[in-house]
Amino acid sequence: MTVFRGYVRIIKRNLNSIIMYVAIFMTICIVIQNAMANSGMTDGFSSMKMNVAVIDRDGGVVADTLKALMERDQQDDAQVMQEELYYGNVEYILIVPEGAEEKLRQGEACVESITDPGTYSAYYAQAQVTNLLNQIRVYLASGMELEEACKSALALRENQAKVTLLDVNGNAGLRPDYNYFFAYLPYAFLGATIMTMSLILMEFKKKEIRSRMQSSAVPFWKQILSMVAAFLIVGMLIWAIFLVIQTILYQGGIFTSGHVMLYLLNSLACILVAQSLGFFTGTVANGSGALNGMNNVISLGLCFLGGIFVPLEMLGDGVTKVSQFLPTYWYSVVNGLLGDYAVLGSELIGTVWMGLLIQVLFAAAIFALTLIIRRRQIQEA
Repeated sequence: MTVFRGYVRIIKRNLNSIIMYVAIFMTICIVIQNAMANSGMTDGFSSMKMNVAVIDRDGGVVADTLKALMERDQQDDAQVMQEELYYGNVEYILIVPEGAEEKLRQGEACVESITDPGTYSAYYAQAQVTNLLNQIRVYLASGMELEEACKSALALRENQAKVTLLDVNGNAGLRPDYNYFFAYLPYAFLGATIMTMSLILMEFKKKEIRSRMQSSAVPFWKQILSMVAAFLIVGMLIWAIFLVIQTILYQGGIFTSGHVMLYLLNSLACILVAQSLGFFTGTVANGSGALNGMNNVISLGLCFLGGIFVPLEMLGDGVTKVSQFLPTYWYSVVNGLLGDYAVLGSELIGTVWMGLLIQVLFAAAIFALTLIIRRRQIQEA
């Protein structure tokens, strides 16, 4: 109990720093989740208005049709166009040059465009323009006059196909918002837990404290048990804080889900991984500078390679093979299944339990490795 009380005393002494780190990483997690939600990706598929402009240099019916398609017009000024693109007010500028109608009749390229490179909306806008012009050419080839062909082609966009979604997953194909919160939770857990645990451990690495513990009558294994008990209290406190936050933000959050127990187990496994890595970094780090560097490398590295910041579907085959050895990969797999499926079949349940087991085994392996390092440090002191 003496060693345990020592850990508790140091935890209380560093309580302000612990709260600060938890608040910082919790804020980052919430900001990232909100950015994800604001992008529209959490709302399924929906129509979005693009930032485009049309410059009419021809003044004919083709230009009027394209302006009706885009529902935009733009001042024909090079400087204005550059500023609009630079400030992100538009992503696609369509230019209808003089003689566009004649070029259209002859089957030649009749429009020009300026785009913001790399934006998906620019490709989508170009596809719409190309499709409309091709439809006009088809009507012209059938014998229609240009004005009638333009009206008929423009009218086609009013036709809406009836689409029925087959809800095979039981959640209408949508992930709940709190699932995205939990998707980014490992970064907050890793960052906050590594910093707080390492901060406490580095206090015990001071020469006078280390010498006193080495010369005490308390066996090494009892010292470790006291440390584990103290750190479990800190870890459970951090875990509980995040659960309370998500409950407030999402009107109950995971507690309204049929997978509430699996969400809790997955987040518990994640906090155990974070604690084992915090134990490791606090043991091997020699100062605050090294600690910050190790925290950034471990937390960001595991999150990027494990599918936290980058969706698993976008990782290459080579990266995925390596990522399967990481706990964050399996956390992402489990969280993705919980978000995608309202009801889990036997095969999916097996994948969930395997993901939880791999995370716990990873934490146990890192903890065992760190114990060996810590024992050698004490013996060499």
